Amino acid sequence: MLPKYELFDHDEGFHDKHWCLKILDGELEGLVYQYDTVTFNEDKDGQGVLDFNILTVENPSDYDLTAETVTTLLGNILVDIIEEQLADIAKEKKD
Repeated sequence: MLPKYELFDHDEGFHDKHWCLKILDGELEGLVYQYDTVTFNEDKDGQGVLDFNILTVENPSDYDLTAETVTTLLGNILVDIIEEQLADIAKEKKD
């Protein structure tokens, strides 16, 4: 299950044209970060793989951002954002 999160402009963000994300609840509550590079690749079996890097803006509880459970969660949030954007685009095309 995804935690609640918000997208916003942060004065200390690394990229001016990228939103920061703040996790509002759950095991990473308070974490503020930006997705840096995001790429879609193919693994050796021909399956699509979403690769990404993050830039940490605030890590108030010194979370281990390299733990597999954390990277999986951040990847799921990224997929959620992409799916929402695609749904918005599809809705706009219908209107």
